[in-house]
Amino acid sequence: MMSFIIGFSFVIVLSIFTVLLSLISKRLPKELALSSIFLLIMGDAVMVSLWYFSLFEIVEVEKHFKLGIAAAFCAASMGRSIYFLLNEYKL
Repeated sequence: MMSFIIGFSFVIVLSIFTVLLSLISKRLPKELALSSIFLLIMGDAVMVSLWYFSLFEIVEVEKHFKLGIAAAFCAASMGRSIYFLLNEYKL
Protein backbone atom coordinates (compact mmCIF):
# COMPACT_ATOMS: atom_id res chain seq x y z
CA MET A 1 0.00 0.00 0.00
CA MET A 2 2.81 2.38 0.86
CA SER A 3 4.40 1.78 -2.54
CA PHE A 4 1.18 2.87 -4.24
CA ILE A 5 1.03 6.06 -2.16
CA ILE A 6 4.65 6.87 -3.00
CA GLY A 7 3.86 6.42 -6.70
CA PHE A 8 0.61 8.38 -6.49
CA SER A 9 2.31 11.30 -4.74
CA PHE A 10 3.81 12.05 -8.16
CA VAL A 11 0.52 13.85 -8.86
CA ILE A 12 1.81 16.76 -6.75
CA VAL A 13 4.81 17.18 -9.05
CA LEU A 14 2.60 16.90 -12.13
CA SER A 15 0.17 19.54 -10.89
CA ILE A 16 2.95 22.01 -10.13
CA PHE A 17 4.44 21.37 -13.57
CA THR A 18 1.02 21.95 -15.18
CA VAL A 19 0.62 25.34 -13.54
CA LEU A 20 4.17 26.37 -14.48
CA LEU A 21 3.64 25.24 -18.06
CA SER A 22 0.38 27.19 -18.21
CA LEU A 23 2.19 30.34 -17.13
CA ILE A 24 4.93 29.74 -19.70
CA SER A 25 2.47 29.04 -22.52
CA LYS A 26 0.66 32.33 -21.88
CA ARG A 27 3.93 34.15 -22.53
CA LEU A 28 4.65 32.36 -25.81
CA PRO A 29 3.48 33.84 -29.12
CA LYS A 30 0.57 32.13 -30.86
CA GLU A 31 2.88 30.68 -33.51
CA LEU A 32 4.56 28.53 -30.84
CA ALA A 33 1.37 27.07 -29.38
CA LEU A 34 2.35 23.50 -30.24
CA SER A 35 5.68 23.88 -28.48
CA SER A 36 3.89 23.92 -25.13
CA ILE A 37 2.49 20.45 -25.92
CA PHE A 38 6.00 19.26 -26.74
CA LEU A 39 7.27 20.72 -23.46
CA LEU A 40 4.46 18.98 -21.61
CA ILE A 41 5.25 15.56 -23.09
CA MET A 42 9.01 15.86 -22.70
CA GLY A 43 8.74 17.31 -19.21
CA ASP A 44 6.46 14.48 -18.11
CA ALA A 45 8.86 11.91 -19.53
CA VAL A 46 11.88 13.41 -17.81
CA MET A 47 10.12 13.88 -14.49
CA VAL A 48 8.60 10.39 -14.38
CA SER A 49 11.95 8.78 -15.16
CA LEU A 50 13.63 10.78 -12.41
CA TRP A 51 10.80 9.93 -9.98
CA TYR A 52 10.87 6.23 -10.83
CA PHE A 53 14.61 5.70 -10.71
CA SER A 54 15.18 7.85 -7.64
CA LEU A 55 12.49 6.13 -5.54
CA PHE A 56 12.80 2.61 -6.95
CA GLU A 57 15.18 1.50 -4.19
CA ILE A 58 12.88 2.42 -1.28
CA VAL A 59 9.59 0.94 -2.50
CA GLU A 60 8.53 -2.48 -1.29
CA VAL A 61 6.35 -3.67 -4.17
CA GLU A 62 7.35 -2.49 -7.64
CA LYS A 63 3.98 -3.32 -9.21
CA HIS A 64 2.08 -1.12 -6.74
CA PHE A 65 4.60 1.68 -7.28
CA LYS A 66 4.04 1.56 -11.04
CA LEU A 67 0.27 1.48 -10.54
CA GLY A 68 0.55 4.54 -8.31
CA ILE A 69 2.47 6.42 -10.98
CA ALA A 70 -0.13 5.39 -13.60
CA ALA A 71 -2.95 6.55 -11.33
CA ALA A 72 -1.13 9.84 -10.82
CA PHE A 73 -0.97 10.35 -14.59
CA CYS A 74 -4.70 9.57 -14.89
CA ALA A 75 -5.59 12.04 -12.15
CA ALA A 76 -3.24 14.65 -13.58
CA SER A 77 -4.71 14.24 -17.08
CA MET A 78 -8.22 14.81 -15.77
CA GLY A 79 -6.99 17.76 -13.73
CA ARG A 80 -5.17 19.24 -16.71
CA SER A 81 -8.27 18.93 -18.88
CA ILE A 82 -10.41 20.71 -16.31
CA TYR A 83 -7.73 23.32 -15.57
CA PHE A 84 -7.15 24.28 -19.21
CA LEU A 85 -10.88 24.19 -19.98
CA LEU A 86 -11.63 26.58 -17.12
CA ASN A 87 -8.73 28.83 -18.15
CA GLU A 88 -10.12 28.97 -21.68
CA TYR A 89 -13.59 30.02 -20.53
CA LYS A 90 -12.23 32.52 -18.04
CA LEU A 91 -10.48 34.44 -20.81
